[in-house]
Amino acid sequence: MINQEPSTKERILAAALDMFSVDGYWTVSIRDIGKAVGIKESSIYYHFKNKEEILHTLLQQAEQVTHQRKQGFSEALSQVTEIKRELFVAAGVAYLEHYLLEERMYKLILMLTLERQRNQEAAAIYHRLLFAAPQEHQVRVFTVMIEQRLIAPADPEVLAAAYQALILYVFHKYFGSGVNGLTEAVRTEARAELSALLNHYYDKMSLQGENGR
Repeated sequence: MINQEPSTKERILAAALDMFSVDGYWTVSIRDIGKAVGIKESSIYYHFKNKEEILHTLLQQAEQVTHQRKQGFSEALSQVTEIKRELFVAAGVAYLEHYLLEERMYKLILMLTLERQRNQEAAAIYHRLLFAAPQEHQVRVFTVMIEQRLIAPADPEVLAAAYQALILYVFHKYFGSGVNGLTEAVRTEARAELSALLNHYYDKMSLQGENGR
């Protein structure tokens, strides 16, 4: 299959996201975006009314990703018949690696982090992206684990919040500022720490010490 070149509109959005995620929405001008894409300002206005519409389009895309992720969570959970230690830890690491650190998602998170203080829509999407949607899924996962007697009975809401907190702790520790980038060395260190934390958390929840080993 032949890969199609991105359209001018897609290139504008990609360049804007790159710049918004580093410098913030208010610092970047239409002229800056045009220079990054290699087109005139007038060409940008052919696709977008103004810079605000570019931001709104990026926020809509972030919302779509959240919705798709929720659907993916539900589909994956419907296929689960057993949750062992290895799967439990691997799922948390995969969430960090393939969701939070997926290149476009990571840039969206950095952009939302900068803009949530000034934009209510950005703040709402940031909350759904990093907290509400993952929490909803994890509550269901822990409910299944309790029903299967893989862990001791407890409040799944509390268990899910603690689990999510470990992942977000590692994410913000290693990648939250965007300064480190997504180098393999930093990824490896983050994976190792998160795996250790999740293994320890699983031990605390297990009905017996050897369960799931």
